[in-house]
Amino acid sequence: MKNPDLRIGVLVPPDKHYKPVLYSDAEASAKFKAMNNDIYSKQKKLDFEDTKDTPKSVKFIGAAGAIAALGLAVKSFIKK
Repeated sequence: MKNPDLRIGVLVPPDKHYKPVLYSDAEASAKFKAMNNDIYSKQKKLDFEDTKDTPKSVKFIGAAGAIAALGLAVKSFIKK
């Protein structure tokens, strides 16, 4: 048994080279701040606390309970 010859493919060189883009420090910092601001503003919109509000019925029941507790406290102080 004889080993077969290795078959090697043809390598095609690229047509053109990648040209890197150079930024100044000020321009890179400005772009980073803009991107960072955009990300955090979108994240803030997605936070649960910012998107949901307490229903009016819960506020009304809480206020009624506070008034009732205050009334009972005042009544107990008057009796003494």
